[in-house]
Amino acid sequence: MINILDVANSTLCDGVLVPNELFNLVATIIKVIKIVVPILLIIWGMLDFAKSVIAKNEDDVKKYRKSFISRVISAIIVFLIVFVVQLAVNLIASVEDTTNENGQTVSDIWSCSKKFINGVNN
Repeated sequence: MINILDVANSTLCDGVLVPNELFNLVATIIKVIKIVVPILLIIWGMLDFAKSVIAKNEDDVKKYRKSFISRVISAIIVFLIVFVVQLAVNLIASVEDTTNENGQTVSDIWSCSKKFINGVNN
């Protein structure tokens, strides 16, 4: 069982004690979104493209082709949004963490944001 009140494995973010496990969990969820969502959108787009090849009606071909293109563009946008946010937060959060007298890691808001995006160990 995870001990979420463990002060030694927590970070003080602008007055709020945040467990390091929470940082790692959010970072893992972001990695999954960054990888799985574009893959799913491309797979669904490939199915739309296959439907357009099989379709006999020209209007259906145009409809499925348009759907395929929009899914591919959506996949690229999802991947790029996550990438740009990670890049921006990593560039802004260059301040090093400090340790207070209680053994807690003290971070500013940008360092905490960087930990949420990248995890504690990165």
